[in-house]
Amino acid sequence: MDISVFKDKIIKNTLFNMLGRVWMVLVTIFLTPYIINHVGVERYGIWVIIGVVTGYFGLLDLGLGMSFVKFISENFAKREFGKLNEVINTGIVFYALFGIFLIAITFFIVKPLLLLLNVPDHLIGEATFVFILGIMIFAFSCMVSPIMEIQRGIQRMDISNIISISVSIPMIIGTIFVIERGYGLRGLIINNAFILTLGTVVNIIAAFQLLPTLRISPLLSSVSTFKRLITFGYKVQIAKIASMFHFQLDRIILASFLNIGLVTYYSVAAQLASRIRDIPVLLISAIFPAASELEANKDTQSLQRLFLRSLKYVVIAGLPLLFLVLLLAKPFITLWLGSGYERSIATLQVLMFVYFFNVLTGPGYHILNGMGKPQYTMRSSTLGIVLNLLLTILLVIKMGYYGVVLGTAIALIVSAAYFNSMSYRVLQISFRTVFIKILYRPLLACVISYGIMYIVLKQVPQIGWFALCGSACAYLISFSLITLKLDYLDEFDKVLINKYISFLHV
Repeated sequence: MDISVFKDKIIKNTLFNMLGRVWMVLVTIFLTPYIINHVGVERYGIWVIIGVVTGYFGLLDLGLGMSFVKFISENFAKREFGKLNEVINTGIVFYALFGIFLIAITFFIVKPLLLLLNVPDHLIGEATFVFILGIMIFAFSCMVSPIMEIQRGIQRMDISNIISISVSIPMIIGTIFVIERGYGLRGLIINNAFILTLGTVVNIIAAFQLLPTLRISPLLSSVSTFKRLITFGYKVQIAKIASMFHFQLDRIILASFLNIGLVTYYSVAAQLASRIRDIPVLLISAIFPAASELEANKDTQSLQRLFLRSLKYVVIAGLPLLFLVLLLAKPFITLWLGSGYERSIATLQVLMFVYFFNVLTGPGYHILNGMGKPQYTMRSSTLGIVLNLLLTILLVIKMGYYGVVLGTAIALIVSAAYFNSMSYRVLQISFRTVFIKILYRPLLACVISYGIMYIVLKQVPQIGWFALCGSACAYLISFSLITLKLDYLDEFDKVLINKYISFLHV
């Protein structure tokens, strides 16, 4: 393939991924306070916890779900459409059986589980309905996921994101309708079922348009293909488990040790922090295959340059967002959710700080795995799981709500620091080099911009949405000007930025 075409495809997919992610941030900002204000803190906590538990059920799939994109992409590139159909149909058959198993056990565990999570007695009936239907929705979404992954596998993220954004519009309308009619959580989960069905139909139509050779039949599944999927999938399952623990365990502990209402205060902050965290992560999503190719050619110097360049983009995207949240978290949460959410303000600030450390592991994660060294990810993930579990349980008993926040923060920072130290050692890069070349100048720009805007905001008696947005723009402009003045961007960066801008004009 022409390398310029390859780069153009990466840029195009990255832009559409970012568009889709930004849109979902806006949807979250709009819907979250609306739902909380209408269903209440307890019911919203139940809504969050059911989503978390459903996610944990997904860990039972042996990592199979992570294999589809790899093998769809591989077989599509080789024009092996028969094998591609085997991958998709094998996944459908496996997940159909997997879904039947999940639904069957759900009827036996739902009530004991809801009692364990401290769901109030008067909400047990409603929570039971939502949980059972939620598992059914999850099982169905798993079964159709091999088809849904075709767009990603053949690198048509433009289509997948356009569909996602389009389907979110009736989702928003449906959410408002069921809430206004007073249908509560039952209405929300039924709306989710309808939207999943709609999205599935649209994605299946798109899949057959993009892949005319696609065939859906259980007879096309094969045991050998299943073994290939599992062989790849289980190797990355530990990282998936660690991610679930880091980003979801805290909600379970809050519900189990304290009360389910506190889950709402934590979740609104964690959900927003996670959406913001995803923005810099998207910038490095395409470096895994590049690292594999460089390792095959034993090009150590290029691997080092790839690492530093990727880390540079993560820092320049993630660091100003961190300082922006630290600066504006209080007025934003107050305007967004109203008074009484002081816990959410502190939680958002702490989690943004912690998530930035986690994002710094991204370049090393992709490059070390591309080099065939997944053991470092496994070790740091295991360390993080153990620390997270022990610290959150210990500190929630000692400190209550903030003990969960602190336990999660310590576990993520320690595991991230360990992984980064291993990455630097493997790639033979010193922390001093990283600090001087990558961190020092944007950190200085953030501190100066933060200081200026902090002084300015102190003079504003009451911050409204207009002042908030103006402050955010002024901060980002100040950061950009100082960064340019410090010559942080080299010629390569400027050419790449111009390339992105040219795509936006198309």
